[in-house]
Amino acid sequence: MPWFIEALRFDLWPLDTQGPAANEVEMWTGNNMGRCCINRHQGFLNAAFMDWSVRKVGVKELWTLKWHKKFNTMGPWTKAGAVRDTDWPEWIRRFKDY
Repeated sequence: MPWFIEALRFDLWPLDTQGPAANEVEMWTGNNMGRCCINRHQGFLNAAFMDWSVRKVGVKELWTLKWHKKFNTMGPWTKAGAVRDTDWPEWIRRFKDY
């Protein structure tokens, strides 16, 4: 479970149904998932987890993390949930799928 993650705001309430911002400018005003789905380090961002581990996380990998008890890690924005490359906004398509 993520504890601390690079984001545009200090508070996040991500939902597995929320997609990324349509473009990199919209991230500032986007939904909660869009606030942390940011291209900080060539498709990755840094995250600390509740088990005290720290690692880089792919921007598309965000939807596979267990943000809270009810977060579906196989939701519509994951490979398991059948997301297609064309579902992703143009700015994020080139990054690794999860």
